[in-house]
Amino acid sequence: MTDKITEQLRARYDDFTVSERMIAGWLLDNMASVPFETASSIGQRVGVSAMTVGRFLKTIGYARLSALKDDLRDNDAPWLRPLTDTASGPDARLKAETAAIANVYRLAETPEWAAITNLLATARTVHVAGFQTEQGLAAGFAHHLGYVRPGVSELDRRTGLYAELLECSSGDALVLVDLRRYSRHFRLLAERGRVQGLDVIVVTDPYCPWARDLTPHILAAEVSLGHFWDMNTALASLLNLLVDDVVRHIGAEKVHARLEQLSSNYQDFIGFQR
Repeated sequence: MTDKITEQLRARYDDFTVSERMIAGWLLDNMASVPFETASSIGQRVGVSAMTVGRFLKTIGYARLSALKDDLRDNDAPWLRPLTDTASGPDARLKAETAAIANVYRLAETPEWAAITNLLATARTVHVAGFQTEQGLAAGFAHHLGYVRPGVSELDRRTGLYAELLECSSGDALVLVDLRRYSRHFRLLAERGRVQGLDVIVVTDPYCPWARDLTPHILAAEVSLGHFWDMNTALASLLNLLVDDVVRHIGAEKVHARLEQLSSNYQDFIGFQR
């Protein structure tokens, strides 16, 4: 039944309003968590009212959330519920954070993940951009990926020129890392990448209402876990796992040979402390 619901959401996604897309996007990325949710809690995660969630469910054929849960009952999943109550104590927040990371590992077993891993391993060049509080994560991802394969760069956002994209075309990949409130750059760069024929990969949260307009290559991690600031631990886990799986795709022997060359260069030019 989960597959049927997922197919319906994807088939009707283009016809949904912005609010409906936000709800649909969350459902597509968090179907295993639905049995533990209420219309109010889904609304809080997405940023809409419980009434809006209820109206959306009716548009896809469910009189109430309990009816959707009934259809999902045969798909009992072991993944824990992500919590977002900012008054939650340390234990609840730990469970939420653990659940978010567990969902990332579940995501790593999907065909979508495998397709993105293949793109990152085989693309001619990979350009990475992150905005706001995700800049550090994007830079770290680009740095680590650059160790295991050639042709990786972090887009220079300081000048606003994004000159690296001028020479990109089909066969190159663009990785964008951003969370709500989403930077205007996020969509503009994705649109430019599509126009130039790049494979656009979006790493975001489960609430982005328009990423699916631009690319099928979307990976989402929960960051709203009951803390004052969004917690990026699951996002960091996602990016680290991507690098690990790219290594597996390329082959450990080839990667080790590259690392040996890089280490030799470092020793020649800089050297290690003895």
